[in-house]
Amino acid sequence: MPYYKLFLISLFISSALTACGQVNSNKINENNILNSKQMQDETLLKPVKALIEAMEAENAELIRAQFSEKATQAYGADGKMKTPEETKKWIESDIISRQGKVANPQCSIISENEVVVKGQYSSQGYTNPANFLFTVENGLITSWRMRY
Repeated sequence: MPYYKLFLISLFISSALTACGQVNSNKINENNILNSKQMQDETLLKPVKALIEAMEAENAELIRAQFSEKATQAYGADGKMKTPEETKKWIESDIISRQGKVANPQCSIISENEVVVKGQYSSQGYTNPANFLFTVENGLITSWRMRY
């Protein structure tokens, strides 16, 4: 009889510990998924935020470094994208040379590789509310659409 009670107590404790382990295991998996999503978001935002900071600091080298060699740019929601060569010239003439900046930037992730930046854009002789759509791939900006 004492063995039977001991067996039941052992069985109960074993079940309780197993159940606790499963709850903790599920919580760990949830945390890993959240951490993975946060890391993905940070990776997506990194070149866009670095670009905005580089523009504020007027750091031409750092501005250029945020773009893929094949990056493209367009004005308007339906505007035709410039070629990568045209885009490089545009970055030099319209962003770097004219000291383009975004005041009060607000970044939002809208898809797995797209970031929207809103704020107030200004450069020498120009100002307009910013509504920029960036596409990011492999840690670099591959397109910049200025949706005015």
